[in-house]
Amino acid sequence: MKIVAIDTYPLVLPVQEIYGGAAGFLEDCRSLIVRVETESGIEGWGEATQGRPGNTYETLETMEIMARKYFVPALMEMDLEDTGAVLLKLHRARQGHPIAKAAIEMALYDALGKLYRLPLCRFFGGPYRREIDLVGGLGMDLGPQAIGVRAAELKREGFVTFKIKIGQQNHRNDIERVRAVRQAVGDEASIRVDGNGSYSFVDARSVLNELRQFRIADAEQPLARGDLSNLAELRRAVGIPIAAQESVTCAEDALRVLEERAADLLKIKLTHIGGFQKALEVAAVVGAKGLPVVVGQGSACTTILSAAEMQLHSSLKNAQSGGEMTGFMRLGEQDIFSPILVTRGKATPPMTAGLGIEVNKQKLQHLARSGCE
Repeated sequence: MKIVAIDTYPLVLPVQEIYGGAAGFLEDCRSLIVRVETESGIEGWGEATQGRPGNTYETLETMEIMARKYFVPALMEMDLEDTGAVLLKLHRARQGHPIAKAAIEMALYDALGKLYRLPLCRFFGGPYRREIDLVGGLGMDLGPQAIGVRAAELKREGFVTFKIKIGQQNHRNDIERVRAVRQAVGDEASIRVDGNGSYSFVDARSVLNELRQFRIADAEQPLARGDLSNLAELRRAVGIPIAAQESVTCAEDALRVLEERAADLLKIKLTHIGGFQKALEVAAVVGAKGLPVVVGQGSACTTILSAAEMQLHSSLKNAQSGGEMTGFMRLGEQDIFSPILVTRGKATPPMTAGLGIEVNKQKLQHLARSGCE
C-alpha cells in the first residue's frame, strides 16, 4: 500500500484557557497537522504542537520546513505496511526534530489502523483500559485565591487528580497555591506538582519538603533536565516521589535516569519523545524496573494529538492512573476535528479505527491558508 501524498497544515488557534508554567505561558495553540494518503485513498492524520515558546528548539515554522524538505520526500512511494522500514527511513532522514517526526509517524499509524480497521492501541498490545481518568491542570497564571476556585470547579466536574505548575520566584506563593488546592479538593484527591526544571537544588529541597504536608503524589522535573546526580540526591532528601520528564528524550535517557536512581516514575509526552515507537521503548525500560509512566501533555492541541496519547495510555500496562492528555480541552469547542467524550473527568478514547478522529478537510485547508496570509 504505497504512500502517495503527505500534506502539512500549519494552524494557529486561539485557546479558551491559558496554561502557564515556569517554562512559559501558552497563549495560543500552534500545531502542524499532517495528512498521509495511500494509493487506495486511505487518509491518516497526525499532529505536532509547538507548546510553550522556547520550551524546545522546534517551532511551527521549523516543523513545517523539516517535514516538507526532508521527511516527506524520504517517505513518498514507500509501502505503508513495511512500517519498520518506513519509520527507520523517517528517523534517518535527518537527526533530531522529534516533534515533527512524531506528527508524521502518528499519521502513518492512523492510516495503518484504518487499513486494518483497528484502534491503534491494539497495535501496541492494548487496550488495558477503555476509560481514562484525566488530570485537572492548574497553571501558574492562577494565584492562591483563583487556583482554589478553579480546583473546586474541576472537582465538581468529576476530576480526582490535579496537577499544579510551580516554580515561581516567590516560593511562598507556590506553597500557598498548593495549600489552596488541597483545601479546595479535600484529602482524598491526588495532587501532583511540576516545576519544569526551574529550581536550584537548595530551593527544590526547601519547597518540596514544605509541600510534604499536603501529601503530594509526585513532583515532576524540579531540577534542570541534565542534572541527574542532583536529582538523585534530591529524591533521597525529600519525602515526595520524583517524576522525570525533560530529562528523558529516548530509551537511553530513561535507562540513565533509572541507573542514577534519579526518579520514581517517568513522564512521556508523545511528541517530545518522538512518536509511538520511542514512547513504547521508554515505557518498556521503565516497566522492566517495575515503575510507572505518566502519559500526556496539557499544552493546547487538537483532538488528534490527545487521541493519540490516549491510545498510547490505553496500551501500556504500567501507565499511571491519571492521564495528562488534556490539551484538547484548552481549545474549547471547534468544528474541524471530531470531539473526545469526557464525562465526570473521565475520557473515553475512540476505539474505532486508527485514532478514531475525523477531520473536516475543507475547513482545515481554509483555516491553514488564512493563517498564512
